Amino acid sequence: MDLKRSFDVVVVGAGIAGAATAYYLSQAGRKVALVDTHHPGWGASGRNPGFLWLQTKAAGLPMQFSLACRDFAATLPDLFGDFGFRASGGLVIYRDEAYAAVADAFVADRRAAGLPVEHIDRRALLELCPDIGPEVSGAVYNPLDAHQDTRVLLRRLVEAFEGGGGTVVAPARVAALDIRGDRCRGVRLADGSDIAAGTVVVAAGPWMNDLLGPAGLAIPFQPVRFEAAATPPAPFRIGPVVAGQALFRFFVPPGMSADAFPLEPSQAIRPELGFTEQIASLADGSIQFGCAYEAGSMLDQATVAGQAMACSIQCRNFPALAALPVVRQWAGVVVQTPDALPVIDADTGLDGLVINSGHFFGNLAGAFSGSLVAQIVEGRTPSYPVDGFSRRRFAS
Repeated sequence: MDLKRSFDVVVVGAGIAGAATAYYLSQAGRKVALVDTHHPGWGASGRNPGFLWLQTKAAGLPMQFSLACRDFAATLPDLFGDFGFRASGGLVIYRDEAYAAVADAFVADRRAAGLPVEHIDRRALLELCPDIGPEVSGAVYNPLDAHQDTRVLLRRLVEAFEGGGGTVVAPARVAALDIRGDRCRGVRLADGSDIAAGTVVVAAGPWMNDLLGPAGLAIPFQPVRFEAAATPPAPFRIGPVVAGQALFRFFVPPGMSADAFPLEPSQAIRPELGFTEQIASLADGSIQFGCAYEAGSMLDQATVAGQAMACSIQCRNFPALAALPVVRQWAGVVVQTPDALPVIDADTGLDGLVINSGHFFGNLAGAFSGSLVAQIVEGRTPSYPVDGFSRRRFAS
C-alpha cells in the first residue's frame, strides 16, 4: 500500500470512538484512513467489560449526554447485527446493612439527575438475580443500564468500514501531526512516511497529547487503569449488569463521606486501588468481572492485588463463581478529564484538525461521538450539541 497517497480524512486511533468516526465518515462518501499503532481495539475499547452504565453520571450535561448515548446504542444492532447488546438493567448491590442509608441517598440523587432508579430489597433482588449470594441484602436498580460486547461491536464497525472502501493502516504509529502554518495537512508516521489528508481526527485516547501537545493543544487528564478477568461459560447466568457497594466510594452521594463507608478486608491489600465490583455475563455464558482501578497509572497489565480484590469480593456476591476457572486477566487504561467528559472539538485553532478523545466512558459514548464528529466534518449540524465538549472549557 502506498502511504504517500492522500485521503479526505485520517483518523488516528482505532478504538470505539475512532472506528465509529471512520465508519460514519466513510458512509458519507469520504475517503478515510484509520490508523492505529497496534491494531483496532488494542487499547481500552478491546479490554472493557461492556457496561453501558448510567448510575454514576453527574447531573446536567454528563447525564444528558449519557442518556443520548444510551439511546443511540440501542439503534446499533439494526446496523451491525448481534454484538451482545442487552437492555439488561443494572444493579448496585450491597452486603452491609450500613449501606442501606447510602443507597437511599444515592437513589434520591440519581432520581434528581433524571434516572428512574429504585432501592429494592433482597426479595425483589432475587427475582432479578437468583444466583446472588446470601450476604447481599439490597440493591439500587436502574432499568436503563445495558450491556454489550464492545470488542464485537468494534470488529463489526471496522469490517463495515473496510467493506465500504475504508483503509485500515496498522500497525503504524503516528509520530506527529503535519502542521504547516495554521493548517493540519496530515500525519507523519514513525517510519518517516506521510499520509496527507484534508482533515485529521485525533482519537488516540491516553496517547492523544503525544500529538496534541507539540501543537499547544494538550488536554488535561489523568490515566486510570481498570483491571478485569474472565471465566469460561458458566452454569449460571447473571441477567442485569452488576456493581457492588464499593462503587459508592467511587460515586459518593451528596452529604456523605466515603471515609465513613465500611471497607472489605481485601481492599486493604493495596489501599491505593479503588474498586467497583463489576460483573456481567456475556452472550456465550462466560463471565467478566472486576474492576479494581488505579488513578494515575499507565500500566496496562493486571496486578495481583487487583485480581485478589475482585476474586475475594465477587465470590461473596456470587458464590458459584468460586468454582470456575479464570481463563483470562487483563487491564486497560482510560482517560479521565477533570469533568470526566470527552473532548469533541473541531474548533481547535488549526484548520483540518478535529479532536474526539478523552473518553472516560468510551464504551457508552464512543460510537455516538463518532457519529457526531462525522456530521461536523461533513459541515452538518450535529444531532447532539457539542459546545460543552470543547477543549476550551479547560482554558482557565
